Amino acid sequence: AYHKEREAERYQSKLSRQNELSLERFREDGVNIDYLIVRVQPDIVDKLIHQEKLEALWSALQSLSEDERLLIDEIFFNEKSKSQVARSIGVNQSTVSRRLSKILSKLKNLMEI
Repeated sequence: AYHKEREAERYQSKLSRQNELSLERFREDGVNIDYLIVRVQPDIVDKLIHQEKLEALWSALQSLSEDERLLIDEIFFNEKSKSQVARSIGVNQSTVSRRLSKILSKLKNLMEI
């Protein structure tokens, strides 16, 4: 039993060495490591920027009044048209458009874009 365990350990160790990736191995194979690192970084930076923008948007949305949030919810999240929203709150479409424009401007200022 001991001999079989020892044999299994050696086999796993051999597989591990064969499948191991290292920066040295990339260099030995002629791969430009700096290029790989630079190529990966933009993805990470883009994700971080996207996350920061989402957090800023969430924070800005929380600072809106209830009526302002309702208008944003109806148009952007519930995908209602300005006409539908105007009918539901009893105003004309141009009023909804003006309010929406003011709200979006307010959000931009709050997000510091």
